[in-house]
Amino acid sequence: MRWLVLLLAISGQVAAQTPSAWVVGGASGEPWAAAVERWIALDDSVRSGAIQPRAIPLGHTVTRQIVRTGIATTQRNLFGYRWSLHKGPRQIEADTLEVGWHPRLWQGGGTNAIAAEVMRGLVDGDKLTAAFAHRARADGRPNSAQFITLDLGVPVPVDSIVFFPPQTGLTSDNQRQRELFARAYEVSRTNVPVEWLIFEDETTSTGSSGYHPLDEILASTFANNISVVSVQTDLRFTRFLRFKFGETSTTTLLAEIEIFGRGYPQEARYISAPHSFGQAVSLGQVSWKFTRYRLLPSGAITADPSAPVRLNLQTRAGFDDNPKTYFIFDDLGRLVEVDEKTYFDSPRVVERFSEGIAGFRAKRDDDIENWNNWSVNYQASGDEIRSSDGAEFLQFRFTITTEDPLAFGVLDSLAFEVSPLLADRALAEIAVDGRTGADGAVEVPLGVAQRFAYHIRTEAGNRTGFDGIELEVPPGTRFLDLTIDDQPATEGEDFSLATDDRRLRFTFPTAFQEDKAFRVRFQSAVFQPSVFLASRLFNTSAASLPQSIEAGDAHADVASNSIQVVSSDEALGILGAIGLSAPVVTPNGDGVNEQVAIGFDLFGVAGGALRVEALDLSGRRCAAILDAQAAAGPYSLRWDARDERGKLVPPGLYLIRVAVEVDRGTFARVAAVGVAY
Repeated sequence: MRWLVLLLAISGQVAAQTPSAWVVGGASGEPWAAAVERWIALDDSVRSGAIQPRAIPLGHTVTRQIVRTGIATTQRNLFGYRWSLHKGPRQIEADTLEVGWHPRLWQGGGTNAIAAEVMRGLVDGDKLTAAFAHRARADGRPNSAQFITLDLGVPVPVDSIVFFPPQTGLTSDNQRQRELFARAYEVSRTNVPVEWLIFEDETTSTGSSGYHPLDEILASTFANNISVVSVQTDLRFTRFLRFKFGETSTTTLLAEIEIFGRGYPQEARYISAPHSFGQAVSLGQVSWKFTRYRLLPSGAITADPSAPVRLNLQTRAGFDDNPKTYFIFDDLGRLVEVDEKTYFDSPRVVERFSEGIAGFRAKRDDDIENWNNWSVNYQASGDEIRSSDGAEFLQFRFTITTEDPLAFGVLDSLAFEVSPLLADRALAEIAVDGRTGADGAVEVPLGVAQRFAYHIRTEAGNRTGFDGIELEVPPGTRFLDLTIDDQPATEGEDFSLATDDRRLRFTFPTAFQEDKAFRVRFQSAVFQPSVFLASRLFNTSAASLPQSIEAGDAHADVASNSIQVVSSDEALGILGAIGLSAPVVTPNGDGVNEQVAIGFDLFGVAGGALRVEALDLSGRRCAAILDAQAAAGPYSLRWDARDERGKLVPPGLYLIRVAVEVDRGTFARVAAVGVAY
């Protein structure tokens, strides 16, 4: 595997720590086509160095390639993916295809519904050969209803559907084929991938047997007299199309189904191949250049920053070059992991009877032992890479989505910042101070202060080393002490400490280039149902990236192997009780009881509006004490008995109202305070 990788500082020996970048796209980065494992509905030929959703060509059906690159039995759609004639998961897996990528064509609605091989001709561009035949009954009675479903793989904008029998030639009984068109048909579509359109049996899922139209019926008739049927409809994203024929006394032939549209697919997806940096690295920021555009009625394209288009980017890091695992069946029908070659050399499961037989393919899956899970979506260029440090390989995937068929986005380039590690290994685990804890997350009561012990163990290796540790902590945390290799450390001599509401940052006089063990003790309360207390190493004297510290066995006497703290409370409230420092405030200038202190806690909140106000007894607002975004944690505010103009309010009784607006509604509490002077 060859890579055009901009990693000037990484070459085996660590002489420089300057961050570098793996760049894909743009003027000088690795070409998109060279970095890809697979993509769908994307085009890297429109703009030099950039990639964008592929435009739906006017006048060409999305069911087949513009230029055929294989034989009819491997017919591919517009995006180059081979058609499957199977609905069910067993055959899809056996064919090494994947739902949501490969288009599918099947007849009927069973779990393992299939289409006859001849029906591949419905999407092959051969308009002279019948690919589907629904024969008339010999007794002249109406035949049964037959229905065909097409899964296009990804949603595309569709505004026209055409189907027809061969327009020339005779049948074996000398009937003109062009006259055996569909006298009765129904066409329906949906863009919703409900389970019974993916794998499940329709009869079981929908509660009734037989034919089920999809969400939107586009056309329905029992009196068609046109050989070439053209159904015109609104331009709308479409993934599934269903065609019902029959219930007539005549034969129906079909040579081709054609699906036309314009604009851009609703989804265009890219997955990179695993990329090697040559050694384990620390990951910094990910940055990109992404521009939104709109196709105008005139055919011109213009930039439109407000277009409803999104770039959804994720990453994962790994320790080997293959993020997949492979399994075959053993003699007892159990799954046994094998290498990729053994898997593909094994016979595939075709029929139900071969499932579970020793030596047959079982399944492919993500490797969760040597690879991280995919990260959550990045929100903005410049975000910190959320995949773990310390791995050699990185993989990314993105989806460009649009809610408007005539709007799309162009991704010019992606850049992943990296630098060599500061230590070969860095592990952390947490416990309630004085307890060894059980394996997994540490449980504590919600909102109750606890003493925590946070253990960190580093293995130096041949690295530059680190002179600082940064630890994320819950709001309101109070630092207690630090030990280094089980020896008490003195602030100002052995370390300096900088704190804010969310972090403890320790800096040491010299860099550690040997194995070390640290214990940080602090007192804090947890206000979320679950928090991860992440930490990282840094080096102030080198232009290197911080190195994240991973959860693991940092201390032999602690069993958690985790940096997660969870609430043991069964019911989670939002807003705790309001506490006031005094029932009466006396702002008379004597310096005593001039203000009232207001305290409360928010639990399990990450966003929403938080308002703290002083109201008179009629409910009129006298003063806005706080108007901010809500976040879980303790709050401590003050009110000086002045209104919004800065004047003292008249003596009397007032209400302090705290209200937080979240997805579940508005939660509010009030407390009374008197003003006297």
